[in-house]
Amino acid sequence: MTATSIRAHATSNVWLIRALVAAFLILVVYSLLVVPAHRYFAQRSVVADRSAQLGDIRSANAEMSQRLKRLDDPDEIQRIARRDYGLVTEGEESYTILPAATAGLNLPSGWPFGLLSESVRRVAAGEN
Repeated sequence: MTATSIRAHATSNVWLIRALVAAFLILVVYSLLVVPAHRYFAQRSVVADRSAQLGDIRSANAEMSQRLKRLDDPDEIQRIARRDYGLVTEGEESYTILPAATAGLNLPSGWPFGLLSESVRRVAAGEN
């Protein structure tokens, strides 16, 4: 080996060592800065979603608290009992009005039902 080839070989080794050190430093910087930054921004997104959910829960909780306060009022209890369960106080009478029948009376077409169907139709129409 000549001095020139030794110098060229040493120079290539120096460049190889420098490249390896640079790659190592890039890896260290990446692992110390980029990965935590990525996790930080991902966590910020999760925190924002959870904050929105917490706001919704707090709003629902406030509504439930208001409803609970209303249910402590005897007038509200009476209103709900009348509306939902048809309850009345002592001395009152309750009436229920049924809706008009929407389905007609369907009689079979054979004898003797054919004779009755016209009479039933007139009575239902109020013609009689």
